[in-house]
Amino acid sequence: MVDFHRVKALAFDYYGTIADKTALASEIDASFPGKGAAFVKLWFAQTQRYCFQVGMMDRHLPWSDLVKAAFKFTCAELGVAVGDGLRDRWIEADTRLPVYAEAPTALRRLAQRYDLYVLSMASPWMIEKSQVNAGIAGHFKGLISGETHKVYKPGRAAYELGVREIGVAADEVAFVSGNSFDVLGAKNYGYPTIWVRRYGQALDDLGLAPDLVVKDLLEMAASLGA
Repeated sequence: MVDFHRVKALAFDYYGTIADKTALASEIDASFPGKGAAFVKLWFAQTQRYCFQVGMMDRHLPWSDLVKAAFKFTCAELGVAVGDGLRDRWIEADTRLPVYAEAPTALRRLAQRYDLYVLSMASPWMIEKSQVNAGIAGHFKGLISGETHKVYKPGRAAYELGVREIGVAADEVAFVSGNSFDVLGAKNYGYPTIWVRRYGQALDDLGLAPDLVVKDLLEMAASLGA
């Protein structure tokens, strides 16, 4: 049983945990009616898959290259043709996606009790701009990006960045993610873990489990007494 009373800091994944990646679907639907939700889901999943692949091959490609490669794959898989201008606009959308409705209130409450950080694979400038646009930047002590250090999740080196950058022991940082692979990667590293299971999705069955499962960030704050 994890003792969350030892936790001093929270490290959040960002996209799919705080920022709502699915919100891009309506913008894609405007160009390709009925394809938005499938496009977003496959694009996000394929980007993650490419992170896994380059990590296992001991290679590194910048996040921007992985996102574009996953975009190209998604277009081919769904049979749509998208010009570079529209592609770049949809990539830039990561800076202006809405955060989940409860996020501002929950983060404000959590920041009164813990030091908050982002621990993500995405480009720092995109997350920073997103935080500013959403009005939540002031809640965070720092942003830790695997891209900057040329490591991607779920490799242990990516989660090690949190301990190194925050400067506390692994059991003093709770890792928070809405993505199953991510929360299990953090659990495998040694963090107390919190899974934000917004959509009732299945957990990857790999012999690991998150320490706390919540439906959203407000339930998480309440569970932690914040």
